[in-house]
Amino acid sequence: MKYLNIKFMLVGAVALFFTACSGGIPKCGDKEVQNVLTNIISENYFGSLSEIDRKKLNFTYSSFMSDLTDEKSKTQFCKAQVKVNGVVNSKPYKWDSWINYSARYTDDRMVYVELELNN
Repeated sequence: MKYLNIKFMLVGAVALFFTACSGGIPKCGDKEVQNVLTNIISENYFGSLSEIDRKKLNFTYSSFMSDLTDEKSKTQFCKAQVKVNGVVNSKPYKWDSWINYSARYTDDRMVYVELELNN
């Protein structure tokens, strides 16, 4: 089984606002982490869909688990369940999967997420 590490960084004023009050390691279920995960999954699993169709998809995350907290690198290693629902080309669409990912802050307080994707 091969894994592809996809690295994606959410850059924006909103991310700075949320991270300004937080500690040094993001939590698995933080909203900003979920937003980055949604962007990564949308682009890599549903990249063949048009941008308009991808925006119709609803992402729901649950069952967050922290596998490991690495204090030295200030990285949280996580597992969660993601469910995607929506209507694509006039047909109901459902996708459900468990994902493994890590989250940390960059030096300038942006969220950095690495997601293991199955090839």
